[in-house]
Amino acid sequence: MSKKIIFSLIGLVWALGAVAQISPDEEKSYQSSLYRQFVSGRATVFYGAALPMGSQQNYIDKAGSRSFALAFEAMFPGRFSVGGRIGQQYFSQRLPRQVFSFPDGSDISAVQTRTLTLVPLLAIGSVYLNDVNSTFRPYLQLGAGGAYVDYTQYYGTLADQKTGIRAALAPAVGAKFQFGKGNNLGGEIQAQYQNVFFKYNELNNSTNLLLSVGLSYRWL
Repeated sequence: MSKKIIFSLIGLVWALGAVAQISPDEEKSYQSSLYRQFVSGRATVFYGAALPMGSQQNYIDKAGSRSFALAFEAMFPGRFSVGGRIGQQYFSQRLPRQVFSFPDGSDISAVQTRTLTLVPLLAIGSVYLNDVNSTFRPYLQLGAGGAYVDYTQYYGTLADQKTGIRAALAPAVGAKFQFGKGNNLGGEIQAQYQNVFFKYNELNNSTNLLLSVGLSYRWL
């Protein structure tokens, strides 16, 4: 065996031994330094409640408890991130039986059920108040894109339905946090004001306040 190979093996063994001797604190510090140098990814699954606002309260004044979202973001070494988010909010409310009069002069006695489904797809950008390695990161966010809307008002088995895709804006405030330094798992809390430019019957734009909590995973 040549001297060059022997010295190479010695060097490899030394390097492996040095890595093995890195303390947990040093390893966390090394990982933290990577987030300051490279763009990292973050995926978050949200669940929340949507509180109707504005004219939407004239149609349905109950909170929507079936509100979900999935967000993917590129977290930059500085204090900002960009990404995308898709979600769904569902609202429903049943009114007691009553007689409804229509423009054609007909009257119907029925139990009325009102439903509204929103499926927003947004581009999102966030600005953070502290460093990328902070375990707790408050932020301001702006979302913009479009939303699929399904407005359906039932009179017994009869339905007044209107669907469409409309523009949407969604500013938000919130905070991301990690379950300890060097931990890839984290969480998120957020309050988002969502405005969808959909007008029909009682609705003069669909607006709601979406309060969400999320579970996150980040990677390099």
